[in-house]
Amino acid sequence: MGGPVTSEEVRAAVFDMDINNIAGPDGFNALFYQCCWDVIQQDIIEAVQDFMNGTSLPKTFIVTSLVLIPKLMNPIQWGDFRTISLCNTSNKILSKLLNERLKRWLPELVLPNQSGFVATWKIGDNIVLAQEIIHSIASHKSDMNMALKLDMTKAYDRVD
Repeated sequence: MGGPVTSEEVRAAVFDMDINNIAGPDGFNALFYQCCWDVIQQDIIEAVQDFMNGTSLPKTFIVTSLVLIPKLMNPIQWGDFRTISLCNTSNKILSKLLNERLKRWLPELVLPNQSGFVATWKIGDNIVLAQEIIHSIASHKSDMNMALKLDMTKAYDRVD
């Protein structure tokens, strides 16, 4: 996906991270990685490069804790909670690096009629497309036409 990982890419991933984000299960946040970069950079860069060359990540690299945050004062059902994932910063570094590399390819991979995942495309474009489709369905007199409106509620709450 774009050649070997450079030390500059890994450094950019580390220093683009928000230092105020909470630490994952290992207790190290982005502030630690940024402040101690001179000491830990070689180990982090080698771990990322090894992964990109096909080596499995150590289990400690990818540990994630799931935390339930109540949406209400007295939660009773699972739907009354919001889940968050607390990932180790090492995992976030790798994810950020992969994300940056994938961003370069997305405009070529995502179809023109899709509005997600490409920064320059607007979701409003789909509204116009939906209106055109509905107009087309309405103008063709047939018993075989159907339109569905699906509401997935909030993206982070539920997609069933």
